[in-house]
Parts: sequence; C-alpha cells; structure tokens
Amino acid sequence: MNRNLFCVCVTLFAWMAGCAHSPPPPPRGALAPEAARTQYESITPSLVAIEYVWESELGRHEIIGAGVVVGDDGLVMTPLALLGDEIPDVQMKEFKIIVPRDNADPLELDAVFQGRDERNEVAFLKTKEPQQWKSIQFVEDPPQVGDVVYSVGLLPKEAGYKSYFMGGIVAASLRGEMPQVVVNGGLAAVGSPVFNAQGHAIGLVTYQPGQSLLLNNEAEALNAIVSPPKLFVPTRFFDQSLGDLPTPGNPLKLPWIGVPQLTGLTKDVSEVFNLQDQPAIQVGDVIRDAPADRAGLKQGDIIVKLNGQPLERGDQPEELPQIFRRKILRMKPGEQVVLSVLRRRGQPLQDITITLSEQPPRANTAKRYFADDLGFGVRESVFVDTYARHLAADAKGVVVAVIRPQSSAESGGLQFNDFIQRLNGDPVTDVAGFQTAYEQLRKDKPKESVVLVVLREGREDTIRIEPPQ
Repeated sequence: MNRNLFCVCVTLFAWMAGCAHSPPPPPRGALAPEAARTQYESITPSLVAIEYVWESELGRHEIIGAGVVVGDDGLVMTPLALLGDEIPDVQMKEFKIIVPRDNADPLELDAVFQGRDERNEVAFLKTKEPQQWKSIQFVEDPPQVGDVVYSVGLLPKEAGYKSYFMGGIVAASLRGEMPQVVVNGGLAAVGSPVFNAQGHAIGLVTYQPGQSLLLNNEAEALNAIVSPPKLFVPTRFFDQSLGDLPTPGNPLKLPWIGVPQLTGLTKDVSEVFNLQDQPAIQVGDVIRDAPADRAGLKQGDIIVKLNGQPLERGDQPEELPQIFRRKILRMKPGEQVVLSVLRRRGQPLQDITITLSEQPPRANTAKRYFADDLGFGVRESVFVDTYARHLAADAKGVVVAVIRPQSSAESGGLQFNDFIQRLNGDPVTDVAGFQTAYEQLRKDKPKESVVLVVLREGREDTIRIEPPQ
C-alpha cells in the first residue's frame, strides 16, 4: 500500500473511532421535557376538527379532518385537500367545528364554510356564533438545518380527538411550487401547526399522497403515528390567505393569463439560448383572445423575468412552470405583469405587459343535473373541458360528471367525462336545456331508449341507454 494512502487511512479510522465514542452535539434549540409539556398544553386548545357532509348524487359521505384556530372569534383554517377539487361547492353541507374536551364528549358547533383559497392550498370555516378562543398566530421565521421543530395534532375520531406531540430535526429545505421543509423524525397529522423551539408557529403540515388526511377513516386510524408526515410548508406559503380571506358567497377571484402550456428549460437547452444559470420557461401554447394573446405573447417565447426579477428557481426544471403559475395565481385580476421574453437567440429581451383577467369558472362551481332514473349526472361545460378536447371555447354541450354503478347508463356504455352534444337528435346547449329536454322526453316516452351523441377521446360515439322496464 502507498505510504501516504496508508497514513490517510489510519487518520480516517482514528477520526471515525473518536466520533463513535463522542456523543453528537445536541440539536439547536432542543426542548427540555418540561418545556415540551408546557407548549403541548398551550397549543392544544387551538386545535379542532372540522366536519362536513358531502351529499353527492350517489349518497352522503361524512368527512372529518384537522383544523387550526386562526381567529379568536371562531375562524378555523384547514388544508384545501380536505375539500377535494372533485367535490362541488353546492354538495358540501352541514359544516361543524368539533372541539375536543378531556372529560366530556367533543363539543360540536355549527359552522359556515367561508371558502377555498386555491392560491395557498387552504380553506376556512367559522362558527355561526362568535367564540372567545385562543388563536394561533403564525410568523415567518425560516428554520435552519439542525433546528428542532415540533407539532401538536389530533388523533382520529376513534381516539376521541386526543391531542398528541411529535417532533424532529430540520433536515433540508426544498424549493419548488410549494416550498417545503423536510423533518428527520416525525410531525403530527396533516393540517397540524408546526413550531420552533421558541414556541413560534412557523408552518403547517402539508398533505402528501399516501398520508392520512381524514380523522374518521378507521382503515387509516394509526397511519399518522406509524408513518408520520415528514414535510411542512413554512408560513410564507399561506400567510397571504390569513390577510385576504374568502367570505361566504364571495369566492376569491383568481387571475388568469391564458398560457396553459409551459416548459422549464433544461441546462442543455438554456445553453443553446445563451441563458446559462438563468431559470427560464418556454411558452407552448397561448389561448386565443386571452390576456397573454392580447398583449402579444407568442408560442415559443422564452420567459426569463417576471416584473423585472429573474424567475424563482426550483430544484428541477420541471418545477419552473408551477412556480411561475403560483406567482401569477397570487396576484389579482386587473393587475398588470411584465414578462421579459427572449423571442430569438441573440436578440435583446422584449418586455410584454399583460393585464390579468379573472379565471374562467371551474368544474366544482358548475351547475349540475342528475338523471336519477337512468343513473347519470351532468354538469355545465367549463373552459378546461373545451380546451382539452380542442374545441372552440364556446362549444355547446354538457359533461358527464357521475355514473351510478350498475345503472342503466353504465350498462349502456356511458362513461365519466363524456361530452354530450346531442340528446335524441337535438343539440344540447347547457345543463338547463338538457334537463328540460330530458325530463320532457322521459315524460312523453318513458319506455323508449335515450340516445346520446358524445365526444370521447377525439371521436363521436352514439350511446343508447335502455330505461329500466
């Protein structure tokens, strides 16, 4: 063995042996047991469960998840994931806020749904009657690697919503559309607040696929303990929501730029355009007559700056479009944004000023109708329906939103997301027109087949549904 290599190896083994016998330094801000208990007792009164009934065309479903008191008067914040995109607003009913109690059954208080906030992935409820609660005040205090963090959450309904304490050490901070902090150890259930050693609320445990979200799912009752969450979002991600709340009947107006297809430039592609070490995204499509189109943005343009500032970096090029969209989403309709774009290699950047408009309606707000006798429901067509099918934005029709299992509609071959254009030979314009024509048809000819012409995967299909005899 080479003498120098031998000396290096001996030195390395000696260092490793010393490390094995020397205890690692304590993590920064480690909590003493007494301090942990004090924080646990202080935070617990600010934790509640939220409950509502999803009254769909196929039945009633009780949904319960975690909530955090953010207003002394009874305002509660919960993860938006608990109110999934597939759940129409009109089908969410009977909201309650559940207050755990040590020596009594949980207290159930009637609540009013305040609204969703898609900008920051949260939603809000408020008790019908004003309360005098202790709210959690979130602050922006970015944790550092090695810091101790902890969270207090609620156990499932089967455990009486008992609060519990979890903690760990910050292992890394991730960039991306949703900046997240990785914790070595474990955090409390999704929707639980996260604190630093000084007792400051610095974030919220975020939902990840595979994590338990519901507090009333017996099959997942122990998941949050056995496989605790490892990620949380810092306060800066949702702080905007706490100062700009939705209100009942007045959903937040979200901005729209009209650029559905964006691609983050890889290192190799960036070098081709002399954009080394500059995050950039390329425009793949621009919606006709949308704000971006009216301002002059074109397919193929490369966006390098937003309002004079370089684009925010992600950990992967694929994250750049999502980060950009989230930046736009946090603005307001009517605001102007300036995009600095590269149109051709070697040319100077060109500034394009875009006035944001309001987002088109979303599927969860669309009007619906359920044909109970044949077992299928439709909803109003929205922009994403026509765009995905390469149809004109004003194309007429309705979208199949639900099909009852073992129904006549299922037997006839109707499928979820079919785009219905004709009903027994007559054009379908909207849900109101479909409902009127369908009910008249079933009244006049109750034993005749219902014939639907639908668009499915780019082709027209004719579906014949035989009514139950």
